[in-house]
Amino acid sequence: MGSLYYDLILSGLTYVLLTYLTFTLMRRRKRSDSNGDEGGINWEEGPQIDLPPGVVWPTGPPDSEPPKKQLKKEELVY
Repeated sequence: MGSLYYDLILSGLTYVLLTYLTFTLMRRRKRSDSNGDEGGINWEEGPQIDLPPGVVWPTGPPDSEPPKKQLKKEELVY
């Protein structure tokens, strides 16, 4: 047999072995992670962001209008 046949046989065996190991390890990992947690970021409390002075985090729902600023009499433009 030529070296081409040896290379094809070894490549095929390597492919089969790697595919088997991949699916076996993925299945084992899936079984051990069955604690019911979907993962991801937990957003129960909201983000903890250090805001600069004068910036306030909104407290209402996102679709509500922001409160309007009350202008003083000196700030009104006629």
